[in-house]
Amino acid sequence: MSTLLLLSLSTNARAFQLSPDGTSFERRLASQGQPTGQRLLGKIASFGVRKFGSPVHEEISNRALDCEGDAEICADPDWDPAQAYILAGVRWNDDPPFRFERSFGKYVGCTPGQTVRLVVQPECWARVFVDGKKRAKRGESLDARSAPLLLRSHFGDMQFLHSMGGRDGESPEVTRARILMWSEFTWKVATQRILGGEIVAKVNVAGMSEVFGANGWSVQDLFTLGNPNIRKPAYLAAVAFGSLLHTVQDSFSRAHVSRRSPEYNATCPGSAGKHLAPGAIEEFHSYSHQDADLHADADVRPAFSAHQSSGKPTTVDVGRTLAEFYGRQAAWSEVAPYISCIFLLHENPRPASPGDFAAP
Repeated sequence: MSTLLLLSLSTNARAFQLSPDGTSFERRLASQGQPTGQRLLGKIASFGVRKFGSPVHEEISNRALDCEGDAEICADPDWDPAQAYILAGVRWNDDPPFRFERSFGKYVGCTPGQTVRLVVQPECWARVFVDGKKRAKRGESLDARSAPLLLRSHFGDMQFLHSMGGRDGESPEVTRARILMWSEFTWKVATQRILGGEIVAKVNVAGMSEVFGANGWSVQDLFTLGNPNIRKPAYLAAVAFGSLLHTVQDSFSRAHVSRRSPEYNATCPGSAGKHLAPGAIEEFHSYSHQDADLHADADVRPAFSAHQSSGKPTTVDVGRTLAEFYGRQAAWSEVAPYISCIFLLHENPRPASPGDFAAP
């Protein structure tokens, strides 16, 4: 079955899309006989999940890490094996590993006690995802007490991972504060100022206890559950940096954020004219009442191509700047003003809403 047909069968999306394959070491995690590639895409599409298929996040990330090839080359998750852990982190936001707490219920196709990830339990993953969509539509609150991480990040209180408001009406200041919180946390993990054994809710980052206080997870638990291959400190650091890249990349998707056009040659405060400033944010959208197909149209490669020609800085430009900071392990105090500039609010920002992507 062709990719185009598979995508036409599906009905849901949340961010710039990802390849269904993952990196080579992610594929090795899948048990023998699990579907990969087109078979995996077909399996999740059969549940109405339009989320994977076009490797846009991979291409954006690889270009930020200096890939200069054509789209096919730079979209390859294995373009540079040395960057595989960063790519795993980029993918983490859309596919965070989880296990079922007793309060989360039971799903057909899920193996009790086994970590759920797309490449490991695709049918379980899809059933949980679709159920989350239905629950969100009914207006249920999806948080640490009622939902696994997968649903919190896509439909609940952790949508800031995708630069979106957690609900319609959420103030832009609240959304921005949570994005900056996540940025500080991931940066400090990426530069090993926060280590894998630390408890997430107790790290010295304002707001983290509010989001993770119901869990006793360590940083290692959060990012590497079920995947011991990435627990080495340097690998864990790269995964955290990739997660930050994902959040930043999503802020340049029209389905996630409404930005003003960047002012010509405007630079970020305090950068001595070195860093171009993105357009100010007018609104963080929320997904609850968006039309899934309209959202999806803003998250495939043609939309990324249009963004690339819309003015500087692009999401790739911003990623390259962050990669430069990461390469020299800059302190958060140096990086924070640039992150604040990326997420600068317009003088009259609006509360979260579906934006131009409202369902009929």
